[in-house]
Amino acid sequence: MLYREMFDEVHAPQGLKEEVMNMTRQKTTRVVRKVSAAFVIAAVLAVVLAGTALAAVIGVPETLQEWFGKQWTESGGGEMSEEQSAVIDSLVQPVGVSAKKQGITVTLDSVTPGEGGLWLMLKISGENLTSRARFMSYNLNGGPMEKEEIMTGVATVRSASMQMVGTTEDGTQIYLVLYDAPNGVNFLEGGKMELQLGNLNLWKEPEKESEERPKPETIDEKWVLPFTLAPTKNVEALTMEKATVPVNYYKFGDGTKKESGCYTEIENLRITPTGYSFQSTPGEEGQMARFMVILKLKNGVEVDGRPTPVQPDDKEFKGVWELPVNLSDVDSVRFCLDDVWLFFNQEEAE
Repeated sequence: MLYREMFDEVHAPQGLKEEVMNMTRQKTTRVVRKVSAAFVIAAVLAVVLAGTALAAVIGVPETLQEWFGKQWTESGGGEMSEEQSAVIDSLVQPVGVSAKKQGITVTLDSVTPGEGGLWLMLKISGENLTSRARFMSYNLNGGPMEKEEIMTGVATVRSASMQMVGTTEDGTQIYLVLYDAPNGVNFLEGGKMELQLGNLNLWKEPEKESEERPKPETIDEKWVLPFTLAPTKNVEALTMEKATVPVNYYKFGDGTKKESGCYTEIENLRITPTGYSFQSTPGEEGQMARFMVILKLKNGVEVDGRPTPVQPDDKEFKGVWELPVNLSDVDSVRFCLDDVWLFFNQEEAE
């Protein structure tokens, strides 16, 4: 699944990393929009050409819409409704801005904002791009990030993950980035923003499997990609005033699970097309509460949520769905691996 691959290059507390990694062991079905005809044809050709060099570069998603479509194809969940496709289309914003340093061009193709995170599709190309690229630093500034809540004496928690999606026929490398929203930040508010990428490592594979991977070539430059994030207004939501749900507690600064099988009360649960949020009491001193949230659609499909990092004393919890969902298709939500589902009355949707 997505998060197992992405957390290989994540910048986040170890406790959160292990918690989300555990989520990937669930057997769930994921939903996405319908893909373009060209993309479907490419996927079919990839099967026909299996075993050839061309098969490795055909059918690589080059937009966020096609990325979501790829998830759907792999899950085998059936054809998606036009309503679901429309939700995803409405939330994907084209960008197309590029920056070039030392013959390497980085393009921010498109973005999808949510309360708890921002999806970004990157394309990296150039004559000097002869091996897999990996940025060692990436930062997001401006717009909603200006509302980030900085606590005195507490280290700022910023996390983002970067996954290589694939390589196109012309050698362009496609990457997916998910930037978590820090405390006080809601990417749906929009604004003028700037993505900064730096310290590009180019990794070459060894000529023989028995050989060690050579050290990467490092390009000490900064790629600056300014873009305007359009605000998303009149966001639909399903709400629940109170509920009792399972929770796992971790010792702060340690990935070892401190206590599981516990229950706690949450308030003001809010489900939107892109994610979730709620309030709850923090764990005991030195503990962090971790919630794994799973959304269930009326057709039985389940969509995992990814929690945004929190501090030990935080009472606000939020996260993003692995892809946008049509709220009219939502049946229920559950926490952790509990078999108890919380059902929504659709007539109460805001």
